Amino acid sequence: MENNKNINPFITLISLLAIMGLLCLIMFFFPAKGLQVGSSTIKFPTTTDFFLPKMEEDSLAKVEKDLAEIFDSTIVVSQIDSTVIQHKLDSLKNFRQSLQLNDKGKSAMHRFFDALDNAKKKKVRIMHYGDSQIEADRITSYLRNELQKKFGGYGAGLFPIIQVARKMSVNTEFSENWKRYPGFGRKDSTVKHMKYGALMAFCRYAPIPETTIINDSIMLEGWLKIKKPRASYGRTKSYTQLKIFLSNSHANIRYKILADGVDAVKGIISANTPFQTIKANFDKTPEEIMVTFNGNDSPDIYGISLEGNNGIVMDNIPLRGSSGTIFTKQNGTLLSNMYANLSPSLILMEFGGNTIPYIKNEKGASDYGRWFKSQINFMKKRNPNAAIIVIGPGDMSVKEGTEFVTYPMLEAVRDAMKDAAISSGCVFWDMYEVMGGKNSMPKWVNAEPSLAASDYIHFSPKGAKKIAEEFNVKLFNMYNEYKGIKTKSHKVKSNKSKVDSSHSLSNKKTEPLNGLHIKEPKN
Repeated sequence: MENNKNINPFITLISLLAIMGLLCLIMFFFPAKGLQVGSSTIKFPTTTDFFLPKMEEDSLAKVEKDLAEIFDSTIVVSQIDSTVIQHKLDSLKNFRQSLQLNDKGKSAMHRFFDALDNAKKKKVRIMHYGDSQIEADRITSYLRNELQKKFGGYGAGLFPIIQVARKMSVNTEFSENWKRYPGFGRKDSTVKHMKYGALMAFCRYAPIPETTIINDSIMLEGWLKIKKPRASYGRTKSYTQLKIFLSNSHANIRYKILADGVDAVKGIISANTPFQTIKANFDKTPEEIMVTFNGNDSPDIYGISLEGNNGIVMDNIPLRGSSGTIFTKQNGTLLSNMYANLSPSLILMEFGGNTIPYIKNEKGASDYGRWFKSQINFMKKRNPNAAIIVIGPGDMSVKEGTEFVTYPMLEAVRDAMKDAAISSGCVFWDMYEVMGGKNSMPKWVNAEPSLAASDYIHFSPKGAKKIAEEFNVKLFNMYNEYKGIKTKSHKVKSNKSKVDSSHSLSNKKTEPLNGLHIKEPKN
């Protein structure tokens, strides 16, 4: 303490000034593009960055105006022929929201639209796979509600017993002995197989046995409560059917399903059951469903589904950290059996974001595209009647100096995914261009209210809803074109133009679906 009293304030001031002076010298002489050290780049703010930081070209009001223009449902899409259109921000609104596809993709979508037209007679399942952008039922919940309002249907669809991020559309409680085993990322070493099912993960209430010999003197129980959700869309809160997807290996398991305290279904799951679906039907939505399992072991539970008797069933399947290249690693027989039971009419594959920070060159992007195409073909083989829509990554920012800019290889990854989708007879939707293209993420982050998180990667809930609204409009536009609907606010003029599957968006060129003249209907 005595030494602190002898410190001269003047010396302290001189020391601080000397440090600031040294920093200024470093800023002045340090290379603006950074210093390359091996595979890493060391960067330091320039004097201009520090003393005269770049001002945003747009004020907050201008940002809001830009976003309003992006999502203004009264925008009229001007006539666009098959000639080349440059990617300019002021013209993106004319075409960037188009679903891109070739004739094979169009045929697949027509099958899906046929299924929608028959949704009053039978269920139409849509499976929405994605990375963390769709966690907590974001994006999916809005699309599900819009489709269920138009074509009927109830419930939230598939979900696991243990959710990485809880969905507002599902209200569950479960015994503490349940454990989740994911089929990607950091796998549990006790799992010696790749039988994870359509959710790419299964849950158990008993540890995985080390041998096939089970101790029959120990009885185990696991339970799950499903309560009617309170904070979700109206049709999600109602359902008349529960499905449980499972397999069972070593011992017989007793199960019971109660609806508001009354037995609905009970029975025994036999040992050595490779795949089974348990169903329970209800006259009305129960306030609480109780599911119990009892036995010397646990079945592998691949998922639970809440559904109606007809109409749309839409599953939200977030795979946090996945780049969408995990499907071919799964057990094909189990997946084929489960998909045959689910019978999806449409599969959405929304990926790309988790690979972008690690792609360093065009070859890396191209390799990812080929790998992703193998995933598409794997899914098509197991779901031959389903249309597939690939949703590319949105804009993602990395900090360079004092600014957030688009990741260098994002567009190359987007191009590779687009080519993989269209050449496979699938549909591609460019979320990056919908957001506004290059360096658009900061506008979403700085909007009021904010449409993206401060990590400059993920959407906020409001931003996720905006994206869902845009996709919904384009999907319904395509459906209306197929139906030949013509109204004062929605004109469809078809021609025979086709998206060339070999066309690369990296050339800053694109082509809208069928050269449509559309006035977007208000949602």
